Amino acid sequence: MPYDDLTQTAIAAVAAARDDYRSALIGTVDQLRGLLEVEGGDGDATLVRAASELGSFAAGHIDVEKFTSLFSSGASLDEAGRAHLERAIETLVSLASREDDLFVARLPKGGDLPMAVTGLLAEAGRAFGAARTAELARTGRFRAEEHKAWIDHFPPALWSRREREIAPPLVLRLDGGDLRAGALADLLEGAQKIVLLVDGEAPPAALVRCVTPGVHVLQTDDPEELARIGPVDGPSIAAVLPAGSARFEHVPGPAGPVGTRLSVSHLPDGEPKRAVGTISAFRQAEELRQLRSLAASPAPVVPTSALDGEAPAAPTTDADLLAAWILHQASPGPA
Repeated sequence: MPYDDLTQTAIAAVAAARDDYRSALIGTVDQLRGLLEVEGGDGDATLVRAASELGSFAAGHIDVEKFTSLFSSGASLDEAGRAHLERAIETLVSLASREDDLFVARLPKGGDLPMAVTGLLAEAGRAFGAARTAELARTGRFRAEEHKAWIDHFPPALWSRREREIAPPLVLRLDGGDLRAGALADLLEGAQKIVLLVDGEAPPAALVRCVTPGVHVLQTDDPEELARIGPVDGPSIAAVLPAGSARFEHVPGPAGPVGTRLSVSHLPDGEPKRAVGTISAFRQAEELRQLRSLAASPAPVVPTSALDGEAPAAPTTDADLLAAWILHQASPGPA
């Protein structure tokens, strides 16, 4: 499927995450096909095949029989278990062979952003559901009433920590009036990468709601800056907004004032005066005020006790800074 230049730039930014996801799928398919051969063939033929594939490296170093047993459940698959395993392989192959349309989508105008993102990730997450199905079938623990839906729909809420580390990325195009990015914060775990390409007027600081200590957040009007999210070791969300919107980047780092992790290159003048889509002017203004507040980390205040010769340790957290500022404001001025 052809994409415009902006979408191609976004795809390139998440290419490493996309490739990690696909590689995991292909590796799992190979393992499951090997398992089917072990379960379906006679023992002697399986040993001969394994010894041949291991080659001279195995000679004198690897017990081929024990090696082969690692791929066996210890009991032959029954007909139902084999069917579940075959369907899991078909699902994995289908997802691994998909083009970038698995990772790229357009949100219809007026659409629900968090619901759409969760649904798109649940589609790609079917790979994890298929792998889980195969493992349960292999070990005789598959229960249709509990597990049968996993291969068709496997949302992020069900993903394991390991699965989150190979999370499928997502590039989503949407109208500015639908940019309710704060609700995506719950999805930003593991190595999840989300890129939002925003068309038309938009809330000026929508991504500030995603700023937490361990999440990389990038809001820009320059598509080339999307390249910054690729090397991030952890969750990342980025948005390309129209010119005039706030531009900022939050880079995860050591605990301390958020100002040490946040850089703001542009703040719009004034306050939003009207709604954008269904996003009220008040909500937009609150997001912009929050960004200004985070960007303006106050300098540590030295209490008057320091005049006694014992300078206290400077506040090191946002809460400490706020408390120090409040105490300073409450202190009586000179007589």
